[in-house]
Amino acid sequence: MADEQMLELGQTIKDEPSFSAPEGDYRFFVKSWDVSMFQPRDENSKIPPCKQVDVTLLIPYRDEMGNVVYGQKVEHFKLLARLKFVITKFFIACGIGKSGDEFTLDFDQCIGKVGTCKVQQQMGSNGNLFASIDEFYAPDVAPQVSMNDGLSFMEPTPQQQPRPMQPQQQPMGYGYGY
Repeated sequence: MADEQMLELGQTIKDEPSFSAPEGDYRFFVKSWDVSMFQPRDENSKIPPCKQVDVTLLIPYRDEMGNVVYGQKVEHFKLLARLKFVITKFFIACGIGKSGDEFTLDFDQCIGKVGTCKVQQQMGSNGNLFASIDEFYAPDVAPQVSMNDGLSFMEPTPQQQPRPMQPQQQPMGYGYGY
């Protein structure tokens, strides 16, 4: 692909967790977005080459061992008029407008928003199961979520690791202001 992002020797890279949550309804956090070009794999594709917005969602869930996993799922929104319903459903799920509203294609307003989505397991062409987002729910019709209720939507960073508590020192003084 002509627009494939190239890595450079000496570049710092990070292994980001794949998204393999079990089927169910989850809350998601909009982490970031970027623009790329969609190139169909063959000439018989129903979708022509076009710009797309790649939105990175953070979805915390518990793995089979009960550990909290911060899965990242990149959703690709093709910028085609006939697919605008998918983009509007995403904006509505983020709490930006309601059904029937007009939307400005400004994905910056989605950053930091929390919404609800339905996750399904699908079989990939290589025979492996992977999780995909099947639907974005409007806030007023979103089902009760139990898959990741109560989990933090912020990835832990080394700076956020728990630190030992230091005992509070009482100020020196005699109680008379000196």
